[in-house]
Amino acid sequence: MQTFGTARLLAGIGAMALSTAAMAQGAPSATGVGPEDRAQASGGAQDGVAAVATSNDDEIVVTAQRRAENVQRVPIAVTAVRGDALQRLNITSPQQLTLIDPSIRYKQSTSAGNSGFLIRGIGTSSFSAGIEQSISTVVDGVVLGDPSTISTLVDIERVEILRGPQGMLFGKNASAGLVSFTTVRPKIGVTELIGRTEFGSNGHHVVNLIANLPVTDDLAIRVVGFAKERDGVVTNVSPFQPRKVDGQLNYGGALKAMWRPSDTASLFFSGDYSEVGRFCCSMVWAKNAPGYAPAVTLAQYGIVASDRNRYVAIGGPSFGYSHRGGASIEANFEIGDYSLTSLGAYRQSYREGFYDGDNTTVNYVDRNGGTNALRQLSQELRLTSPTGGVVDYVAGLFFFDQRATGYIDQRGRLEWIVPASNGNVIRVVPTRPAGTIFDGNLTNRVHSRSTAGYAQANVHLSPQLNLILGGRLTHDSLDLNYSRGTIPGAVPIPGGVTLSLRQSIANTNFSFRLGAQYTVMPDIMLYATVSRGYKGPGFSGLTVSDASQDQSVAPEIPTNYEIGVRASLLDRRLTLNATLFKTDVRDFQAQVADLSSASYANRITNAGSLDSKGVEFSVVARPTPELTLSGGGAYVDAKYGNFAGVQCYFGQPKVAQGGPCVAPPSNPTSVDGFFNAAGLRLAAAPRFSYNLVADYQKRVGDGWRASAQVNFSGQSDVNYSANGDPGTIQKAFGLLGANVGIGPDDKSWRVGLFAINLLDQFWAAQKNPSPTTTLNPGGYLQYLSPDSVRTVGATLDFRF
Repeated sequence: MQTFGTARLLAGIGAMALSTAAMAQGAPSATGVGPEDRAQASGGAQDGVAAVATSNDDEIVVTAQRRAENVQRVPIAVTAVRGDALQRLNITSPQQLTLIDPSIRYKQSTSAGNSGFLIRGIGTSSFSAGIEQSISTVVDGVVLGDPSTISTLVDIERVEILRGPQGMLFGKNASAGLVSFTTVRPKIGVTELIGRTEFGSNGHHVVNLIANLPVTDDLAIRVVGFAKERDGVVTNVSPFQPRKVDGQLNYGGALKAMWRPSDTASLFFSGDYSEVGRFCCSMVWAKNAPGYAPAVTLAQYGIVASDRNRYVAIGGPSFGYSHRGGASIEANFEIGDYSLTSLGAYRQSYREGFYDGDNTTVNYVDRNGGTNALRQLSQELRLTSPTGGVVDYVAGLFFFDQRATGYIDQRGRLEWIVPASNGNVIRVVPTRPAGTIFDGNLTNRVHSRSTAGYAQANVHLSPQLNLILGGRLTHDSLDLNYSRGTIPGAVPIPGGVTLSLRQSIANTNFSFRLGAQYTVMPDIMLYATVSRGYKGPGFSGLTVSDASQDQSVAPEIPTNYEIGVRASLLDRRLTLNATLFKTDVRDFQAQVADLSSASYANRITNAGSLDSKGVEFSVVARPTPELTLSGGGAYVDAKYGNFAGVQCYFGQPKVAQGGPCVAPPSNPTSVDGFFNAAGLRLAAAPRFSYNLVADYQKRVGDGWRASAQVNFSGQSDVNYSANGDPGTIQKAFGLLGANVGIGPDDKSWRVGLFAINLLDQFWAAQKNPSPTTTLNPGGYLQYLSPDSVRTVGATLDFRF
């Protein structure tokens, strides 16, 4: 039914686009580029820490400092990639951005709130609605309160990945970095219809349709429709739930309008709506303890737990759904040599996701998951000075208001199989009648407001030397309304309590950036900066046993030191970039064990500190006009400086055995324990990562152009746990991709073949220990990315 709905949606958009295009053929045309288009007027080679091969025309222009600049002259560690390069790499989701920047990773989980970007090993892992990500996501200048609402990349002009603290100039909570997506804006005086289809193995289907339509000589609109789906990687073999439990289905559309009443003013409107009918991920067992429910039930269906397992046998629901949408209005005015920009936006989203919490056909906790609803309103006013004088600057005011409601529910009969039961299901709480439903849920309602003023200036002491001075003053205020209870007719999960609480917090912070930029030669630039970032306060709001417990979490404060070189040599046929960095984070916001609880529970706290240092580099070489070779790499040494309250892994020696692990003070006999993870590597942070791309384009025959691209990305071993658990290590691996095609010189169409993970390298996007040690001691679960298996297919692009 959802696929049929997708087809109808695209058919309707296509009919509207075609009919409007036909009517617009005779419309007057206009030329000219306004201030908001300058960053899109240029395209070409992606230069940055992880360069990606593309066409050899003009250099790419970015807005990493809120003004249009050549990426090679920006004193920031930034990777910039054009939309056409994304297509040739078959990057259709943010999770695949590692292919273009080795420093960025995406942590995958069954919870969208617990999934998110990591840059240089730093990111946020939290199930709480009161904690935001350390990596900010921006679309057309609008900060997204929920980064997971970006699931498909369509009609993208460019992507900019900024590493290190970026919150001074961009919105809020970009303490470790920022991912900025710029979409293609309507083109005045241009009529075009653009389409793309992909069909491949594993049920991989992509359909995009874009129409650009001139309405008058100063107004144009752009209509976008898209659909993307693929089968799941994981198969359920039990008869209780659908066989494919982690498939993907995403569809939606956007309407954009550009009005330029004069050469000094423009108005850009953008509205979008999309739905996700299915989304990743499902857990699979990698290891189990004999005699316990997971091992017993898997054996009944002939499944063997292993690192390559792709099968589950579950009895509880596994599904996800979300819808999201919003609108923004950007007004640009040129006042003399100055530019004034006003950007206002409203966004809302809703998502729900539930899965079988015990991952078996036994009903211990068959329903685990929740919902999240978010509404946000933002407004920014920015003034950009002209360049060419001794001082130029960007200054602005920013306001952000967000209401987030998170609901978490766990429900089941608390039945299980243990070795002593000889394969028979027993009641964990035998004092309750058979069939009793146990339930525990919580609701987090967080209202946050952020206001800020910022400015960054460049002081040109000489034609070669430039000083960078910037600061941002931010005030945050948050309110928490928390409740915990159970559904009517159910029995509270043992240890659960019914309570509610309210709490408010506020904080004012000053962040800054200082640096120097020196142009050694016209095509060689050196820079050094120190940046103090800021991630605002939040609330834990997870397991609360006492209404008087303080739920506030203090701000996270990073300090970043950076030295970089940007060089374009041999008439721009060779580009060499490198960055040395060191980031110290104080009051790191993290999810840890709640030591006040008699049973294992989570809470969010300021766990202490962490340190990340390393080097990033990229090389782009164009030995011939047809061939571009590029490569990038990163060495990241990321460790916890002080991280108390980390849960011990199964089998980790206790203090009495000469190890670091101690039981919670409230439960000295617990098999679980905790310790300080100081000195261990950050979770999900590989030491080495790299990518290589070869892009070849050549005219063949009369009026034809053939192209071929091969790409490879790899990483060293990574541990997905903060406690150094040897069972959660993903061994080093690399992914090979390819894309070949042919079409006419005028680019009116192109047919091609593509491959993702051509060598069928099997890998896990996340590995976790069994949620409750006593129920499966030494057991491990893993999540599989859609790119964990080979996908091959064909593409058709057209442009009229």
